[in-house]
Parts: sequence; structure tokens; C-alpha cells
Amino acid sequence: MAIQNPQELFYYDLCAMYDGEQKLALLLPLLAQEAQIPEVKEAFSEHHQQTLLHIVNLERCFQIAGKQQMPLENHTFAGLRKDHDVFLEQQPSQAELMMFALNAAYKSEFLEMAAYNSLIDAATCLGMRDCLPLLQENLQQEQETAKKLAVLIHKFALLTVK
Repeated sequence: MAIQNPQELFYYDLCAMYDGEQKLALLLPLLAQEAQIPEVKEAFSEHHQQTLLHIVNLERCFQIAGKQQMPLENHTFAGLRKDHDVFLEQQPSQAELMMFALNAAYKSEFLEMAAYNSLIDAATCLGMRDCLPLLQENLQQEQETAKKLAVLIHKFALLTVK
């Protein structure tokens, strides 16, 4: 796809975010399954449910824009899964795996926040008012999730100290 104008760039970025959220929707149940502490397992499960809602909001943006989702590989979010798989090869302890997963999820929140801020800016400039509340809702949930993950990281950091 040759991008010719700001509308096409917005569409491209929307497709990239859609793929990223779908990748997270596949990874989060795995992280929840690996978590040994109920509070962490619950955080990943809750994050998964929010991610499914983010996908629905993005699908609504596609409808508003009159576009179909274009298959587009989001390599940033694919890399999160690859990092997880490579880390598993190191045969970490359960505590180390949990901290790795919490930190990876925390990092993903900031990637998502940056992407949603960019999408919101573009939608504003393009006059796509009907997409704004959907994108802003996703951004707000990402911000809240980042705060929750930060609390868990600090709470359980001592588990990995030897």
C-alpha cells in the first residue's frame, strides 16, 4: 500500500494497532496461565478482557471510516511474543517469569498509549470526531492498566531478589 495522504496514514496506523491488539489478545491468556499468583493472574485476565473491548472499538473506527481491516503485521507487538518465547528458553524460575511478564505487559501499555495518542491526534486533524471517543476510551484504559501493573511490579519485585 503506497500511502498518499494523511487519511491513508491514519488507516495504516489503525490497521497496525488492530493487529497489535489482536496479538496481545492471544498473548495475555498465556501470561495469565503462567502466573502463579492469583492477583497477577487476575490482572492479566482483566487486561485480556479490556483488549477484546479495544478490538471492538477499533472495528467501530473502521466502520466509521468506511474501511475494512487490511491485513498488516505489527512487528512491535509480534516482538513482545518473541521476547517472551526467548526468555522461556532461559528456563527462568516462576518468580522471574512472572516479573518478566509483568514488565513486558507494562512496556506494552506504553507502546499502546503512544499509538493511541498518535491515532487520536490524527483523527482530530482529520475531523473524525466519531472515532475520538473510541480511541480515547482505549487510551484511558491503557493508562489505568499501566498504573495497576506498576503497583504489581513494585509489590512483587522482592520475589526475584535472592
